[in-house]
Amino acid sequence: MRRSFFHSTGMSGSGRVFCFVALFLFALFAVQARAQDAGDTAAAPASEKTAMTVGIHSVPPFVMKDRDGSWYGLGVDMMTMLGRALHRDYRFVETAPGDMISQVADGTLDIAIGAVPVNAADEAVIDFSQPYYSSSVGVALRIVDRLGPRFMLELLTSRAFLYMLGLLTGPVFVIGALIWLLERRANPEQFEPRPARGVFSGFWWATVTMTTVGYGDKAPMTFLGRLLAMFWMFAALILTAITTAQLAAGLTSSISTSAIEGVGDLAGLKVGTVGNSAAAYELDVLQVTASDYTDIAAGLDALERGEIDAFVYDRAALQWGLRNYSGLYLTALSFSQQNYGLIMPENDPEREALNIAILSTLSSEQWHLLVERYLPSDGR
Repeated sequence: MRRSFFHSTGMSGSGRVFCFVALFLFALFAVQARAQDAGDTAAAPASEKTAMTVGIHSVPPFVMKDRDGSWYGLGVDMMTMLGRALHRDYRFVETAPGDMISQVADGTLDIAIGAVPVNAADEAVIDFSQPYYSSSVGVALRIVDRLGPRFMLELLTSRAFLYMLGLLTGPVFVIGALIWLLERRANPEQFEPRPARGVFSGFWWATVTMTTVGYGDKAPMTFLGRLLAMFWMFAALILTAITTAQLAAGLTSSISTSAIEGVGDLAGLKVGTVGNSAAAYELDVLQVTASDYTDIAAGLDALERGEIDAFVYDRAALQWGLRNYSGLYLTALSFSQQNYGLIMPENDPEREALNIAILSTLSSEQWHLLVERYLPSDGR
């Protein structure tokens, strides 16, 4: 007759229960230990992914370094918004511009933000993300070169100037004629009764009063004449202020209109650009000889000193850099679109998720406010 293990060892009922409980607890602890080990193994790669190494280099207005060593700019803000969207941590590593592509390609950097527009040569060894900003090549000139005799002639014969001139002289003729009608009998010494001389005296008085010159050679004496003079004094102040503002706006607009109408006009100028940049490549394609400068500040300084006639570089960077140069301006001419994206390793599995996050960020109101902050009135 077969007996169980517990019967063969002579265990009592309470002993058998104790053994069952002990075996159950042992099995439970073993399962939990395996689950913990599996969880630690799965968590290790995830924790490694959370901190990305981001190569970065100062390229205003995309990347700039503050006095306290922190980074800011359009590209930095994009990376911040992407980190939040993807729930990823990252750290910035300052990297030389020429090393960004190679260090991303060999895995030293997980990603990079730099002044490298999307191009076919680099795309062969790395991948660019969806562009987060679209710019173009722009041209900076000196204002003093624009304010020549030709410019002044164009300004004085422009429709806007002639309109403002008519807005000023029209009321002068009306007020001058009215003051003569009111003063010609009571004040014939200053406002002659003869229409030709009298009306001209009225024009003279209205012009002197409007410009606040106040020669005092002519003044109304009648009650209605003085009442008209009071009205004209206040009205002339308002009219002069409006006209001055309109002329200033028209002058600014005329200055902003480039004396260079096309890229072909660059051939006859002394042109400067940043060496080994996308702008330098475009000028080389156009067969425009250009002097190379180390950075945008050096080029704009040379332009201000008159060493070159025009400085050609990325339009967004020029717009930011020209804030510190009152004698220079950005022309309306732009050519060769430049798209800026993040530099990523080739065939990165996270590229699709990153591109989706970039597109989502570009459609947000917050991103448009950030662009307006760094590049006011920029529509791209």
